[in-house]
Amino acid sequence: MFSVCFSNPFVLVFIAGSILTLIVNNVLEFLDYRSRVKNGAKIPEVLKYIPGTEETFSSEKLEKILQYENAKYKFWIPYAIFSAVLTFVLVCCGFYVWVFEFSCKVTGYPHSFWSLFFCYLIFSIISDIPESVFSLPFSLYREFSIEKRFGFSNMTFKLWITDQIKSLLVGFIPLLLLSLAVTFAFVFFERTWWIIVSIVLLLFVLLVQIIYPKFIAPLFNKFEPLPEGELRTKLEDLLQKTGFKSDGLFVMDASKRSGHSNAYFSGFGKSKRIVLYDTLIKQMTADELVAVLGHELGHFKLKHILKGLLKSVPMIFIGAFLLYKFSQIESLYTGFGFDFDPENLKWIQFIGITLVSFVWKGVSEILTPFGNISSRKHEYEADRFSAEVCGTSEHLVSGLIKLNSENLSELYPPAIYVWWNYSHPTLVQRVQALKKLEAKEKKENK
Repeated sequence: MFSVCFSNPFVLVFIAGSILTLIVNNVLEFLDYRSRVKNGAKIPEVLKYIPGTEETFSSEKLEKILQYENAKYKFWIPYAIFSAVLTFVLVCCGFYVWVFEFSCKVTGYPHSFWSLFFCYLIFSIISDIPESVFSLPFSLYREFSIEKRFGFSNMTFKLWITDQIKSLLVGFIPLLLLSLAVTFAFVFFERTWWIIVSIVLLLFVLLVQIIYPKFIAPLFNKFEPLPEGELRTKLEDLLQKTGFKSDGLFVMDASKRSGHSNAYFSGFGKSKRIVLYDTLIKQMTADELVAVLGHELGHFKLKHILKGLLKSVPMIFIGAFLLYKFSQIESLYTGFGFDFDPENLKWIQFIGITLVSFVWKGVSEILTPFGNISSRKHEYEADRFSAEVCGTSEHLVSGLIKLNSENLSELYPPAIYVWWNYSHPTLVQRVQALKKLEAKEKKENK
C-alpha cells in the first residue's frame, strides 16, 4: 500500500524546500509590488536628463506600466500557490507511484530493454500531464486577458491551440530520442550510465543549436531576409567591423502573436543567424537597432556563450554523477512510497532520477541569485562593447529606453528583487553604467 514517510530526510527536504521557495518568492513579489506603488509614478533621476525621456515616460505611460505589472502580480499569486499545492499533492498522495504501476502493467515491465524504454517513456509523458493540463487555464487567462488588455497579444484562439499542438509534437521527438538513449545507458552501462547520458545531453544541446534556426523556429514564425535599405547597410557594416559571419539577417513576424519586441542571434557555426522582431524595427531608428545588435554581438565577441557552454560541461557531468549516486539510495525510493529492489536497480533508476528532481526543485531556488550575478555582469560587458564599437552610447541608451517603455517594464524594482530575480541589470543601472563610461572616455580624450 502506498505510503509517504514524512520523517524521511528526502521527503523533509522536498517539503521544506517547496515551502521556503513559495515564501521567499511571495515576499520578494510583495516587496516589488510595494516599491512599484510607492515609486511607479516617478521618472528616475538619471533618466530625466536624457532628451525625449519625459515624453517616452509620460504620466499615462507610467500609469500603464504600473497597471500592467500589478496585473501580472495579481495573476502570479494564485498561480504560484496552485502550482506548489499541485506538486505537493501529486508527490505525496501517490500519483507517481500509480503512474509507475500503470506503466508496468501496460508494458510488461521489467526485465527487457524495450519494456523499460516504453515504461520510462509512458511514465515521463503521464507525469507531465497534470501540471500541463491544470496550467492551461492560467496560460489562457494571461494571454487573452492580461496581454490583450494591455495591447500586447495579437493571438487568436486558433493560433494558440495550433502552437500548443506544435509544441507537443516538437517536444515529443527529443523526449523519445533521449528516453531511448538513457534506457540504453541504464541497461548496458549499469555503473557508468551517467557518463553516457552526459555525453548524449551535450551532443543534443549542440544539435539543437544547429537545427533550431532552420527547422524548428520556422514551424512557429516566418523568417524573411531583412530588406535592402539604410538599416541593412548599417547592420552589415557593423557585422563586417566586428568580424561576425552569419547565415543572414532575418525579420521575424513576432507581431503575429505579440507586441513585445526583441532581437537575438541563434545557431552554431555556419548556421548562426541574426533575428530582429518586426515589432522592434517599427519602434527604433536604424542607429538604435545597430546599437542593440552591437550589444548582442558583444555576447558573441566576448565569448559569453562559449564560456557558458564550457561551464555547463563539468556541471552536466557532476549533476549526472550525483543523480547516479542518489539513485542508488534505498531511502529515496521508500520515502516517497516506491518499492526498492537492489537486485533490479537498473530497471528502476529512472524513478530515482525523477524523485531527485522533485527534491532539487524544492531547494534550487536558493541558487538562483548566484547564476544571475554572472549574467548581469555579461550584460554590462555587452553594453560596453556596443558603445565602443558604435563610437557612442547615445543610441544604445535611447534604444534601451524605448525597449523598456514599449514592453512596459517597471522602473523601480527593489535591489533585493533585482539581485534575486533579474538576469539583466535594470534600465537605470544600465544607463548609469553607460553614462559613467561616456564620462570616463570624455575625460581621457581631453
